[in-house]
Amino acid sequence: MKGELCIIIHGFAGNLQEIEPLAHALLKMDYEVITPLLPGHSIDKRRMEKVTALNWLETIEKMIKRAIEEGKHIHLIGFSMGAMIASIMADRYKITTLVLLSPAVYVLTPHVLRMRLRELFHSLVLTDRSVRGDQLFIRSIPIHNVFQFHKIVRQAKSIFRQISVPICIIHGRNDETVDPKSSEWIFRIVSSKDKELHYLSHSRHHICLGSESGSVIQMVSEFLEKHHLEH
Repeated sequence: MKGELCIIIHGFAGNLQEIEPLAHALLKMDYEVITPLLPGHSIDKRRMEKVTALNWLETIEKMIKRAIEEGKHIHLIGFSMGAMIASIMADRYKITTLVLLSPAVYVLTPHVLRMRLRELFHSLVLTDRSVRGDQLFIRSIPIHNVFQFHKIVRQAKSIFRQISVPICIIHGRNDETVDPKSSEWIFRIVSSKDKELHYLSHSRHHICLGSESGSVIQMVSEFLEKHHLEH
């Protein structure tokens, strides 16, 4: 889509893999797509120790400012913490649409604790080394950065009422990291007249990588296409 830019922001302690299927699909639809790697999110987690919430925000802000100067229509898409960063930017700058995937509003609730206990049980008999490696990866995150993550969450929660841009929110009902009620809360509180909320019956946190990733791609592409036609 000429002149239409999708900026897709990954989650806290994540990487580009968690949003890659969606990015690839949008590229095939001829959107310009940028998938920035947030500061400190390299393989070496020690590099994250001095990174702040401001660094993450500034990385995305620079891209948005450049795109605005170039006259592009901006679609902000964020996953988990990336959804919160996208929301903060949507409050600051004029964008075309906002897409939130598993937005991280509530991260410690009875639902999440139940899901974590279930995860713990399964981990006792886990044989998939890649999953175990991911768990060790998360445990290696400096506590300083956990505080920075919560700064992002608090800042985003304070501005959702001011968001009026067209918004699409998608969440898995079996999310083991973020309570699915996060998306319902955002849907209720935003000022957007054009807003959509979709729940995926079988998906966990990484909705772009699960069994319903095709549904995610379809929902997002149809939402963007609807607003493309308005220009």
